Amino acid sequence: MENISIDRMTYGIDALGKINGKVVFVPYAAPGDELSVNFTEEKNDYSRAKIEQIIKPSQNRKTPSCPNFPDCGGCHWLHLPEEVQRKEKEAFLSYLLKPLSPGNIYPMESFSSEKYRNKMELKVTIDGNGKVILGNYKFHSHDVVSISGCLVQLPKNMVMYKILSDFVNLPEMTSFAPNIAEISVRTLEEQQHCVFQLKAQPPEEILNQLRNFFNSNESLSRLEVMSSEEIFLTLMRDKTPFTFLERKWTVSPKSFFQNNLEGAEAIYYTLQSIYDSLSPKGKFLDLYCGVGIQTMILEKNFEEVIGIEANEDSYQDALKNQKGRRPQQIKFLCKKVENIFNTFITKGNIGALNLNPPRTGVSQKAMKGLTALRPKLITYLSCNPITFKRDAQIFIKMGYKLNQVYSFDMFPGTFHTEILAAFTR
Repeated sequence: MENISIDRMTYGIDALGKINGKVVFVPYAAPGDELSVNFTEEKNDYSRAKIEQIIKPSQNRKTPSCPNFPDCGGCHWLHLPEEVQRKEKEAFLSYLLKPLSPGNIYPMESFSSEKYRNKMELKVTIDGNGKVILGNYKFHSHDVVSISGCLVQLPKNMVMYKILSDFVNLPEMTSFAPNIAEISVRTLEEQQHCVFQLKAQPPEEILNQLRNFFNSNESLSRLEVMSSEEIFLTLMRDKTPFTFLERKWTVSPKSFFQNNLEGAEAIYYTLQSIYDSLSPKGKFLDLYCGVGIQTMILEKNFEEVIGIEANEDSYQDALKNQKGRRPQQIKFLCKKVENIFNTFITKGNIGALNLNPPRTGVSQKAMKGLTALRPKLITYLSCNPITFKRDAQIFIKMGYKLNQVYSFDMFPGTFHTEILAAFTR
């Protein structure tokens, strides 16, 4: 065992300190902690360790309010007060982006730290007593930990969590549980979707059980039973579409949508303010446009608008969300971003480009295509600061200036940070 003083948090679950000048990463530590640790991994330039004893707790440490922390892997920083979490995230972001010479990095916007997640993704396992457990993977393992009592999920999700836990533990369901890869639930006002992702085709008696489950739970507006290759069952009941930004929206179970509505609203209003203040002209391309919310928010600024989305479910939702609205100059296309270059999509005067890629960022092939476009404005919404920096460096080499960086604490209790940036040529 060794003693260590913790200096700061990293972008991840670990805090960082040094022993004899060598960096040591320690999960669930807090800046200012004095700890006794045991090493779990040794590398030439760093080590990893776990806490054996908190010799002197930091003033930056608090008692977590969640009964599942730290075993549940859903949250990472619940042992830190919210203001400390934001301070550490802002410090990391400032350090990461400093080489890019950004114009303005605005203070991180904060939101409610409880009851904010509208989507729940549940892993499935059977414990030694034969009970089916629904929950999250424990840190650095595939052991499933119950999320009963979770503080960040919407109350309606947690009601459904209890219902699902009871359902999969019915005698007629327990033997089938190993065939369930994941169960997801998303609640958007009156819209509550539940998806059973299976490993193999279910027998008819299991499908009948799932039909009974849907019929018995009036809160559900949609139930999907599927594998990665096939849909086995779809059941729906008429519910009011949910309202967001004073409009009605359709979001299907497999479509991408922000998990924090309060935070999403702040992002979209900020995005709109960027375009209203800079007033770019010409064609607008919205790449990775999802269900088309930001596309429709920004369409009034342009005469021609094209939204690109590769996910078929999100694309179909975008078409439904567009239907009956005026003006309708948006053209939604179901394509991979990598395949739009040297087509009519990228011809003409492109005034602005909006990007909202997955955590992996913009692919090399797509970035190569983007280098041939010269829009006045590029906006980039990222859920991963690391891949954002990589892509931002390429934009800067293309002659762009990183003018504005906004950050949003969309997932309090975790290390995750959402970034919205504006580049101008």
